[in-house]
Amino acid sequence: MKKTLLLTLWIISILISTVWTFENPEKIIKFKNILKYDFSFKKIFVSLRSKTTEEKLNAKEDIKIVQIDTAYNHIELEFFPVPVYSSYGGIAQIDDSILYLSGDSDLFLLKKNDNKKIKFKFEEIFSSRIDNKKKLFIENNEKIVGNYAERFFGVKDILVDNFSDFKNKLLFASSLQYNVSDDCYTVGVYYSEIISMDDFEISKWKNIFSTKKCLKVDLTTNPRFAAASAGGRLIKIDEEHILLSVGDFYADGVNGPAMSQNLSNMYGKTIKINIKNLDYEIFSYGHRNPQGLFIDKDSNIFSTEHGPTYGDELNLIFKNNNYGWPIATYGTNYKSSDAYVKDANDNKKEWPLDITKNTHNSFFKPLFSWGNTIGISNLIVYENDYFPKWNKNLIISTLVSNQLIRLVIDYKKKSIIYSENIKLDKRIRDIIEMNDGRIALLTDRGKKLNENPEIIIISKRALEKNN
Repeated sequence: MKKTLLLTLWIISILISTVWTFENPEKIIKFKNILKYDFSFKKIFVSLRSKTTEEKLNAKEDIKIVQIDTAYNHIELEFFPVPVYSSYGGIAQIDDSILYLSGDSDLFLLKKNDNKKIKFKFEEIFSSRIDNKKKLFIENNEKIVGNYAERFFGVKDILVDNFSDFKNKLLFASSLQYNVSDDCYTVGVYYSEIISMDDFEISKWKNIFSTKKCLKVDLTTNPRFAAASAGGRLIKIDEEHILLSVGDFYADGVNGPAMSQNLSNMYGKTIKINIKNLDYEIFSYGHRNPQGLFIDKDSNIFSTEHGPTYGDELNLIFKNNNYGWPIATYGTNYKSSDAYVKDANDNKKEWPLDITKNTHNSFFKPLFSWGNTIGISNLIVYENDYFPKWNKNLIISTLVSNQLIRLVIDYKKKSIIYSENIKLDKRIRDIIEMNDGRIALLTDRGKKLNENPEIIIISKRALEKNN
């Protein structure tokens, strides 16, 4: 009888805890911030957990490992759920660890762990947050744009690198930022110095760049606040400059005023920023939503870009080039309705502003454009012998098609000669090459509260490691 009563009370306490969890999400965040996290398993904890359960979850057999056969390699994927439920953000390598900055400015290191049962652990870095006024943006605009306010407003990418005139490594982040007094937003770049690598201490974030035209949430109508088309990728191009991609926020001449061809604004462009004197210039234009940027060892700048339906692109970026959007595209009308069709004789599949009839003539053409919907994201040029047959290949991550795309490029002819699709069943937001040649990915969060983003580490299968 006593055991039954205790069991009943325990079940009631769990139910009360669960109700409290879902009715007080802001308190969950505060509760999480005072904890350390060890993750080698598929699902994160929810509120309370007994020691026995925790030991089981941390056991080696509970690590999620997926094995995949590709054209040239047998690979293993290890999954590590991140400690926060957040959109976007980015990853970078710090020594033997992976730095993760969430879309809400939560900073973590995925570190090697001495515990044999747990190969890696997440360690929270307690630092100042980026002052982008996200909370105020949500308070003032959530009634207008719904969950887009929380989902799309925040950090888009990070960059970690050495620059010759700085003693310490620099950590850059691109983020939307809110102008409270004018109730509008811009795309900004922030940086901090990594003061200590041992305990990973960073300086306070400093805003060094903001796009100069401040946008209202009603810039576009379908949807309003189209920050899924914000771009925001960062790369280092020399010891004084970084490159930032900026999307058009759906202001394409159909949903809103066309901005990508207008050189008086910074949207639908890549922007070259001097990190010393903070000068900037438009580097290339005519972009829709450049989701990926990478510069290889030979200084080739590659970009991946969301097009309309059947029009995602891989581009080589050169200074002052016009890449055509919204008046040149291989893509088609990206709405299922007839909203863009002005005349009964119009082609419902044709992007209405394309003056080239899907030829891209008179504009700089992409290296490749996909004739199926893949939802392209970031990319790398793989430059390591760990996967020897992937060396100098492009590895492109995708969102909609849940895969990596490996491309072999003929650098002399600037053409693609081979393509391989590697199915992962995950929306991939970011990709980096690690120092030892392994590849790390950052996934999107899920739709449910406990479907946090994951960091995936790709390595050789054990069979190949021993050969």
